[in-house]
Amino acid sequence: MRALPTTAAGVCALVALTACTHEAATSPGPRPTAPAPTSAPVDTAALESSVRAYVKAYYEPDTAAAYRLLSATCRDRWTEESFAELPERATATARQLGTTYTLRRLTVGRVTKDTAQVTYGVGEPRFDETSTWVLEDGGWHNDLC
Repeated sequence: MRALPTTAAGVCALVALTACTHEAATSPGPRPTAPAPTSAPVDTAALESSVRAYVKAYYEPDTAAAYRLLSATCRDRWTEESFAELPERATATARQLGTTYTLRRLTVGRVTKDTAQVTYGVGEPRFDETSTWVLEDGGWHNDLC
């Protein structure tokens, strides 16, 4: 006998759901639409130029030039001397492998007023980077630290 109230409750719930669904599907009025895009295409030339300069400096290595293209946050975390170990190690690896790393792929993702997501590669997927770049002092700087 206890099954009857549970079943009745289940039927009531099902009827209520069906009624809501049916009413919502047939009620008059405009359907919500996605807002139309309002932003114009973003000019990423300056950003791409900074990424190219950073990758070139990083793999030459021109530590001072690469360091200048780091964000203020990254420069606060690393001294130029401690940062220098990274490009020097990358250059040593390239020499051991008998190759030279240069920018071969660059994709700019989401860009806002002062940040951008950038993915770039030097021909070896294991060295691909996706990083945030920030607009500081009128120029784009790598914020991967």
